[in-house]
Amino acid sequence: MAVTGIALGVATLVIVTSVMNGFDHDLTSRLLSFNYHLVVESRSNFHLDVIREKIKKIPQVKNASLFLHTQIFAKFDDYFVPLLVKGIDFRDKEERATFYRFVEREVAKQGFFVGEGLTQKFFLREKIEFYPLERKLILKEKRIRGVFKVGLYDLDNNYLVCDLEEAKSLSKNYLLYVGVKIKNPWVVDEVKKEIEKRIDEPLIINTWIDANRVLFSALKLEKITMFVILSLIIVVAAFTILSILMVKVAEKVKDIGILKAIGFDSGKILGVFISQGVILGILGLLGGLSIGGGLCFLLKEYHIIKIPEEIYYINYLPVYIDYRDILAISFICVLLSFIASLIPAFKASKLSVSEALRYE
Repeated sequence: MAVTGIALGVATLVIVTSVMNGFDHDLTSRLLSFNYHLVVESRSNFHLDVIREKIKKIPQVKNASLFLHTQIFAKFDDYFVPLLVKGIDFRDKEERATFYRFVEREVAKQGFFVGEGLTQKFFLREKIEFYPLERKLILKEKRIRGVFKVGLYDLDNNYLVCDLEEAKSLSKNYLLYVGVKIKNPWVVDEVKKEIEKRIDEPLIINTWIDANRVLFSALKLEKITMFVILSLIIVVAAFTILSILMVKVAEKVKDIGILKAIGFDSGKILGVFISQGVILGILGLLGGLSIGGGLCFLLKEYHIIKIPEEIYYINYLPVYIDYRDILAISFICVLLSFIASLIPAFKASKLSVSEALRYE
């Protein structure tokens, strides 16, 4: 019973943490593949070309290119929807290749690439009618060049993408940036410091970590909370070990007395009962890791459980096993088994020979 309880607790922890890691890992992967790792904004757009060339010379930088953001008010029958337009320099081979990984179909050479969610929501086919970001609102239209899908709700439902020069012609009201891709996105803070050191003018630099700090903090807090709550299952199973060993001590009073009479000291008696509790914990741990690992493999390979894509951006449970979590679960399981063994083990070790054999 103790082994089964621990196995179920460990298996539950492995599955839940792996699914949460899967969402975290998948979300991070999508954000890093579409968005820039680092965005640089200058007070003067005229210097951005020079800034871009200086940034390209930094060893950790994979690519740096210009892009812009502006806004339009799209007209869909009786609805007016504000949409963000991203202008990309398609002459940049690296930039073009990165974006085209998300393009599902292309039907023209000019116009807007539209997110798949937006296409399905408003049944878009050939063109979009819109008002540019100007004081004097004049209704315009532009051809739909193609459809893209990133897999993130905000991007697929609120973004339009077009060529940089084409985006500049929409309106004079736009913001121009340098988007930087880094070979290792996790050293983005080091690259930020290097840019500030090399470019002697006021810059506004935002990293992908800064932009998504709130989101990842919430995911981390949720994971820690779930880990602590589900660890209580192992705590309950550890009480089963304690109960079993307490009963064992009561049953084995005579045997403990005999062992002490033939030379076993208190330390050896203590070791016997602690070993039994830890062995039960290890057996439960191995069983739980086997069950949890097996179910994680099935979820990852065969996508058994389906979830609504419009809410979770994917239609199956993502799974990513982090071996640091496995080590943490293993440590907690063995530690709790050890602690649960201490009380009955101490009780057994403190029995005197005369007391144990009084009624024999």
